[in-house]
Amino acid sequence: MTEQRKPRALATKTAAKVPKMVKANLAATLSAKEQGKKVAYAYIQDAHDEILQAMDIVPAWGESFSGICAAKRDAEKYLQKAESDNFSRSLCTYATCNLGFDMFREELGGIPPGAPWGGMGRPDMIIGSAQQLCDPRFKWPQATQHYMPDVPVFVGGMYYPPWDRNIDQKDVEKFYVKYATQELHACVSFCEKHTGKKMDWDRLEAIVDLSDRTWDLFIDTYDLRKAMPTPMDTGDAMNTMVPITFMLGTQEAYDFYAELNTELKQKIKDGKGVADEEKYRLAWGAGLPSWFALGDFQYFNEKGAVFPAETTYRVAEKLSRLDLPKTSDPLEHIAWRFIRYYTHWYDKARKRQGSIPKVERIIELIEDYKLDGVVFHSAFSCRSWHAGIIHQAEILKKVYGDIPTLIMEGDIVDISTYNEVDTHNRIDAFIEALTTYKAR
Repeated sequence: MTEQRKPRALATKTAAKVPKMVKANLAATLSAKEQGKKVAYAYIQDAHDEILQAMDIVPAWGESFSGICAAKRDAEKYLQKAESDNFSRSLCTYATCNLGFDMFREELGGIPPGAPWGGMGRPDMIIGSAQQLCDPRFKWPQATQHYMPDVPVFVGGMYYPPWDRNIDQKDVEKFYVKYATQELHACVSFCEKHTGKKMDWDRLEAIVDLSDRTWDLFIDTYDLRKAMPTPMDTGDAMNTMVPITFMLGTQEAYDFYAELNTELKQKIKDGKGVADEEKYRLAWGAGLPSWFALGDFQYFNEKGAVFPAETTYRVAEKLSRLDLPKTSDPLEHIAWRFIRYYTHWYDKARKRQGSIPKVERIIELIEDYKLDGVVFHSAFSCRSWHAGIIHQAEILKKVYGDIPTLIMEGDIVDISTYNEVDTHNRIDAFIEALTTYKAR
């Protein structure tokens, strides 16, 4: 049973523009053929964004569409459709929701009636990455091709050096950069073959430069949330992440963060925060959110708890901090940027006994944003990213003593895992722990 759903109260006007942008992304996949463009199924943080932009390939983001289905509370029919062909509900529900939609679309020969926000167009190609972010990255494209055998697939690796306390990543990273660069060139060749057009390397270089500037602007804008009271929290960030995650390399993405930056500065000047009274500052320490329950952030806000920072979808870092080597190859630059983004916490983790890079990232946020506690979300169908959350919480307690932590449980898409009353009861208990912690 769930309580009556409350609408999400957006803290920024800029974030309220995101749904229109997402609808436009989906609509572009439906109108691409009329414009003589190809559509590619794409996956977040696969480092192919600028290649697609430079070659006028329209990306269709499966994770985004499944998140929309969840937020609209309209994913169940797609999950059941996937289950009908023996895809377990315990698999990644981003993937199974998308597969169920694909199955309906193939059977009907068109978009299923009532598809959220118009649905996604049929792809001409699938461009995936099996990098270490999530476990379905090899199998999802393969499973999709089972229903669309005529659609060619490219799946790269885009690996980065694994964390090992006894190995300095700088000793091996050139090997990984070389590997990733060769894979990106292979992706370009794949796109050239299936679009019938050659890469415009000057255009790609300009798009990569725009992406770099967007990365820096994104972090500069998010760092404004250090202000007390914070002008924006994670509830909004689950919307404002869309341009950098799904529109990287576009002027529209850069302009979005320029507008958000201006708005947050004005909110800080006016002393306007997320909560009526900011009592507790929290980190969203790990985990994708339950897209059907974003109102939980508002429930935290009503208790005076705000989230000035999060690790989820904070998919950039100041390039000056990454210290990227200079190169004339824009694809090699992407490879360096991709790998250093994941490894630049390794040195800090190596210096702290018993720590790991994911925890160092959270510690950095706790210190920089003056945070009082950490909330994690363990989504049962997203194992690889959510594995180790309990271990992360234990390391934080060794560093900070009895810092309050909350591990929420649910899923990203499957609403049957969620009980709003129980969730809010756990939040209430966590707030009590925060009150005691702050009093000491």
